[in-house]
Amino acid sequence: MSNSTFPNFFTPWLQPTVDERFNNGWTFGNLIVTTANSKAPDIEREVVSRHSYGRQLGRLTDAVVAIAHRLEMQKHKDVAPLIQLAAEIDEIKKQAKRERCDQLLDELKELKRSNRAAWDELLRKVGP
Repeated sequence: MSNSTFPNFFTPWLQPTVDERFNNGWTFGNLIVTTANSKAPDIEREVVSRHSYGRQLGRLTDAVVAIAHRLEMQKHKDVAPLIQLAAEIDEIKKQAKRERCDQLLDELKELKRSNRAAWDELLRKVGP
């Protein structure tokens, strides 16, 4: 921003300035990733663009749960909460899938009712 846009009565050391670098990183939810909390925020952004934090954590959780079962440590005090968390996440995913299926079914029923030509075309594309 140019100082010429402000009235002349401002002294040089009081000229308003705007620092556009206040968030020179990127955000993930409430987390702001910058060089203050990441050695390579650009690399982290690239990784997350391909493999979300949820996917990364899910794979780690699956591995720990599999190892715990293999070593028969499911009831270990440090492992049991993770196994319970994994079960709860699986249930959330199953519920979301059921809801998506219900929504799709409702949309298909509406298509059949409201646009018979589009419904017939859909059936041709899906096949027997």
